[in-house]
Amino acid sequence: MFYASYQDWVKREVEDHVWIICGVIGGGLTAYQLLLVGSLDLVILAAISIALSSGLAFAFYYFGLYGGADAKAIITISLGLPIYYPPLRLHPFTGLASLSNGLMLSLILLVAMFAWNLAKILRGEDVFKGFEHEKTYRKIAAMFFGVRVKDAKKREFWFPIEEEADGERRFKFGLFELELEEAPRDDCWMTPGIPLLIFITGGFLIYVLIGDFLRIFVDLLAVL
Repeated sequence: MFYASYQDWVKREVEDHVWIICGVIGGGLTAYQLLLVGSLDLVILAAISIALSSGLAFAFYYFGLYGGADAKAIITISLGLPIYYPPLRLHPFTGLASLSNGLMLSLILLVAMFAWNLAKILRGEDVFKGFEHEKTYRKIAAMFFGVRVKDAKKREFWFPIEEEADGERRFKFGLFELELEEAPRDDCWMTPGIPLLIFITGGFLIYVLIGDFLRIFVDLLAVL
């Protein structure tokens, strides 16, 4: 996962042989362990984990919520470690927990961009210059999804989140439909194309060491 995350960061793609090699070795070791244990219940539980994780991973990819490498990562994790029992969990399915943990970790990026934009506004910068006709709630949304950069055309792996219509600059928030295209101008609102694999890797490590973010969230709700 560390190697795949590095490849995704540098090239925004991971070669298929990474997943094939790791999936075959991980799946083989899992099958060998299940044979040694000799528990039908554990075999059924592992099969459910792999099926659910693989199905959800493919569904996310099919509906364009992330890329193919992210789906292959979840499948590979579920083959190599389908069942795990950390201290905090809602279920023992490693692939599903790695995905949910990773998605929740990625929300840090939204908070960070909002804080960055807010700091600029408090310093007196007019980050919405040229967007006078945009509604306030759309400006607030833009603060979460992107930042205004002065060298947009030089940014690699960034998405423009603005467009021009009828001579006016407006935000566009179809984040799942964005393409890595050149910015229309240097001074442009952009969102970074951070590879989800990095967050999935972090989500996997957190699940193994601590547990499931969803369990922590449920426990907090129970206290409230």
